[in-house]
Amino acid sequence: MLLGSTLGVANIERFNKISAIEPGNYQVDIFVNGLFFSRRTIDFRAAEGGAVNPCLSDEMLTAIGVLLPERGFDDDVSDEVLPETDSFTEPKFPDEPEWKPAALSAQCVPLAERVPGASTKFDLSRLRLEISVPQAMMKRVPRGYVDPESLDPGNMMGYLNYDSSFYTASSSGNRTDSFYTGMNAGVNIGLWRIRDQSAFTYLNSFGGSTSRWNNIRTYAERPLISWRSRLLIGEDFTGGNLFSSIGYTGVHLESDDRMLPDSLRGYAPVINGIANTNARVVVTQGGNTIYQTTVAPGPFSITDLNPTAFQGDLTVTVFEANGQVTTFTVPFSAVPSSLRPGMSRYSFTAGEVRQIQNLHTPFAEGTYERGLTNSLTANGGMRVSSDYQSVLGGIVLGTKFGAFGLSAAWSNTTEVGGNRVNGWKAALLYSHTITETATTFSLASYRYSTSGYRDFADALNARAFAEHGEPFTSATFQQRNQFVVNLNQNFGRYGLVSLSASISDYYGNRSRDTQFQLSYTNHYKQISFNLSFVRQQTGTLFGQSVPPGQEATLTPEQTRLTNAVMFMVSIPLGSGPRSASVSAGVTNSTDQGTSYQASVSGTADKAQTLSYGLSATGDPSNDAKTFSGNVQKSFSTISVGANYSNGTGFSQAGANARGAVVAHEGGVTFGRFLGDTFAVVEAKGAEGATLRNTQGVSINSAGYAIVPSLTPYRYNDVAIDTKGINPNAELSGGQVRVAPYAGSSVMLRFATLTGRALLITASAPGGEPLPLGADVLDDTGAVIGVVGQGSQAYARVPADHGTLTLKWGERDEDQCMIDYDLKGTDPKAPITRLEAQCKPLNVAAPTVAAPATAPAPAPASAE
Repeated sequence: MLLGSTLGVANIERFNKISAIEPGNYQVDIFVNGLFFSRRTIDFRAAEGGAVNPCLSDEMLTAIGVLLPERGFDDDVSDEVLPETDSFTEPKFPDEPEWKPAALSAQCVPLAERVPGASTKFDLSRLRLEISVPQAMMKRVPRGYVDPESLDPGNMMGYLNYDSSFYTASSSGNRTDSFYTGMNAGVNIGLWRIRDQSAFTYLNSFGGSTSRWNNIRTYAERPLISWRSRLLIGEDFTGGNLFSSIGYTGVHLESDDRMLPDSLRGYAPVINGIANTNARVVVTQGGNTIYQTTVAPGPFSITDLNPTAFQGDLTVTVFEANGQVTTFTVPFSAVPSSLRPGMSRYSFTAGEVRQIQNLHTPFAEGTYERGLTNSLTANGGMRVSSDYQSVLGGIVLGTKFGAFGLSAAWSNTTEVGGNRVNGWKAALLYSHTITETATTFSLASYRYSTSGYRDFADALNARAFAEHGEPFTSATFQQRNQFVVNLNQNFGRYGLVSLSASISDYYGNRSRDTQFQLSYTNHYKQISFNLSFVRQQTGTLFGQSVPPGQEATLTPEQTRLTNAVMFMVSIPLGSGPRSASVSAGVTNSTDQGTSYQASVSGTADKAQTLSYGLSATGDPSNDAKTFSGNVQKSFSTISVGANYSNGTGFSQAGANARGAVVAHEGGVTFGRFLGDTFAVVEAKGAEGATLRNTQGVSINSAGYAIVPSLTPYRYNDVAIDTKGINPNAELSGGQVRVAPYAGSSVMLRFATLTGRALLITASAPGGEPLPLGADVLDDTGAVIGVVGQGSQAYARVPADHGTLTLKWGERDEDQCMIDYDLKGTDPKAPITRLEAQCKPLNVAAPTVAAPATAPAPAPASAE
């Protein structure tokens, strides 16, 4: 049913075969049993009979997880597929690759001849190689696993993030102006990342001004993939998982859980069971299905259960092939220190303390945590300095009544004058969801400390203050008891009640510290409302006398505790993504009386890059009114915003700007504020095209754009939307996939074809129609188009004049030439139509293609 010539029919028979390709090297996306594995360059070679097969080395098949015959099709396979242990051993990462293409072995026979039941299928249009392997011939690998050889170390780049804001306010004749710029700079060299974080502040208040440049931290780090860790040298802060966080200058080595697949991060129990037949196993939590798999007869173990946002015990249902159904329950409660069985986490720091009273006290710290069973995690640590020593140990116990974290810490401190004080701190953490009543204790804790216990930072500060004869206080110094509770009670259609509270008391004459918030949330159709009671600390900076060179701060004497009750209602004005919403509320507090608020907010453009907000408040007791407005706009290269408010006795205005600049091998590119891991897109000639999933980011005139953030150690898809692209350019591929190391700056190159799009109606030598499927080649011999139906050739040419070769065979008689000249045609036309006579190769002066006198019908491929 195709209209075309009988010339070269045998040449286009290759299109009759599914996945038929020419032999050669292709960079393809490899999918194994429907799941993405990696992107690699694969050698395709021709075999007897004309079939073209991919060459898959033993090393690559082993990395995929295929059990090759030389490893044995014996009883050991079942042990590897279905481990019977109730613990999981951390995946062993290979040594870091040298990032050079590996030589493939000459194993290019069909995969089915090497692995029974396996097969391959190649989709040329998507450069996708499908590998199908029976489950019994596959090793068990965690879901979401990324092959370390697929990780991209990135390219050498330098960048600067900036976040600037200006603020001015006046009240009662006093005016305060402030300016802030935060900067994060970095340079990537191989796997090393050099980082610097600094800030500049300026304050003009109460007749005095001060400015300050603060270097927050500078360090170099690199990932250690074979250790599942990261190494940091320089200035940073400890993690604060077991011990309190503290700034240091030195060396830090710690586990990096980001390298683990999502199915192994966080805590989830190992589920063990027995299947009598080929069974389907379904895991639910709170009525939500969170996992499903198929297992073979015999014992099974599910070790790669994803952590979930749901709470409560797990219900495991085994659906046997014979119709039998078995159900059992696995307790699921965790606190932040819970680990899966067999998983571990460590950290080590050695260096000097920084940013505490100009002290440079040397110290060392080490922690270790390990999941022992489904219900037990153990942890411990030590922190040592010349005048301070601390030891910590604890366990996390999971029970059907919830997860309990028990820990104890001892400290020994040498104070000024040589006095030695020591003491203990014990802590109990609790987390649990009572499914029957929908009650969730997200985190509750109780801590008790003896009078001699000191946190490291408190000990250093107290010693420094004592040397100057001044008293020292902090939120944790000489704390006796602390109780914290976070509780959510869901009443279904009757709403949700949330409670957050903390109470702390101290040794000595210091008063008790209490924070409390109780709220009720519900909705009626699209209208939502909230009722809250808050106990909070308030104060004012206005009226202070601040000496030059110092910043205005609140002291305990200038603050007071107040109680406030708030009621808020929110109503959406429509259902679309750009619909605005209106909120209104009333607040009554012990120090401010009753006030009313109303606001409207939303987005103003289809791309959702422009947001706005307007609000008004009023206080009937003193006839005070306040009107405020703000607007925020995200451009491709910067985000800017402004705000203004005016009220009784005061006014305020502000502006902000946020963005980044990246220096790379192609020049300098401006973009939005960057995450630690990002990408620069290179698509020469595709200016105007936008990046998908990055609202408002487009390719600039130089052919570059910035993807502000990528997820490290995960596959990230980056795609270009051709809407708005330069009409004289087209993309050879619209999407790339990359799995970067943490901190990588990756250059993602998109192949583009630039030039004028031509649709030439021509005839072959002798006046016959051109053969369907013939290739169109440029002066260099590169294929730039194809002949479609109706003897029409489509091509995108880089120059306004030149010669095209049409080829449908290897003989000279199976080729001809067309000269074209686009002078006098519209350069902005999306496609230019020409008419020509294709001349034989031995003709010296072929006829130049001329503009078509009448619009020619375009084939589907050209349109």
